[in-house]
Amino acid sequence: MKDIMFIVSNPTTHGKYMNKKIFAELLSYARDNVEKITQPYILDAFGVKVEQRCDTLEQYTDAIDNACLHKYFSKYWHNDMKKWKHSGLTLIDEVNNLKPRAVLDVGCGYNEFKGKIKNLIGIDPYNDKADFKVSTLQFKTYQKFDVIMCLGSINFGIKEKIIAEVGRCVNLLADGGTMFFRVNPGLKHDKPEAKWIEFFAWNVPFIIELADIFKLTILDIKDDTNQRKYFVYRKNVDQFGKII
Repeated sequence: MKDIMFIVSNPTTHGKYMNKKIFAELLSYARDNVEKITQPYILDAFGVKVEQRCDTLEQYTDAIDNACLHKYFSKYWHNDMKKWKHSGLTLIDEVNNLKPRAVLDVGCGYNEFKGKIKNLIGIDPYNDKADFKVSTLQFKTYQKFDVIMCLGSINFGIKEKIIAEVGRCVNLLADGGTMFFRVNPGLKHDKPEAKWIEFFAWNVPFIIELADIFKLTILDIKDDTNQRKYFVYRKNVDQFGKII
C-alpha cells in the first residue's frame, strides 16, 4: 500500500456537478444577491453549518451539498450487509475467489468488508472507519486495483458527476479487472436529514451507456433488495494490452 497517496481537501467542484435542489432554494431566497446567504440562514434552511464565506451561489451550493452529505452519512445513515441479496455478504467469497492483489471499496461506509475481503482498502469522504477519508474524485494513487466495489456510493448528484466518478473508478481499475455496483433508481431515503441530498435515478439503459462510454463488458445485471440494481463490469484488454 506504500504507493498510495491521497488528498483530503474541500471536495467542492465550484458548480461543475451542482446540486440543483440546493441551488434552486438559494436562488429563490437570495435572487443573485450572495450577501443574503448567512450562516444563520444556512443552518435554518438546510440544517448544516458552512464555515467558509463563498463568493457565488454555486460555491455555496457545493459547500452546503457536501455538508448535508457529511452530516447524513456520518451521523444518521446505517447499512446492514445482511439485507442485500447480491451485494452484501455474498460478495465476500465472490471477490476472494478472484484472488485479487488489491481491492478498492469506494464509499466503504463503516468499512465492513475490511478483514473479510483480502487486500482491501476502503475510501469514504464522510466515515472515520475508512482507511482513507477522501472522495472518489480526490483519491489519488499510482496503484491499480483488480477489484473495485461501488456499493451504494455512486448515487448522488447529476449525470455528469456520476459519469466522472465511474470514469475515475475505471482509471483505477487494472486491465482485466472487475467492478461490482449496487445503485439506486432515484429513491429518496426516509430520514429528514436526507431531504437535500440529490439521488441520481439509475436505470439499465444508463448502465449500458456507461459500458459503451468506458469500453466495459457487462457481466451481470440483477434486481437487488429495496429496488436497487446490482451489476458487474469487466475492463477488457486485447493481446497487446489495449482496452477493447
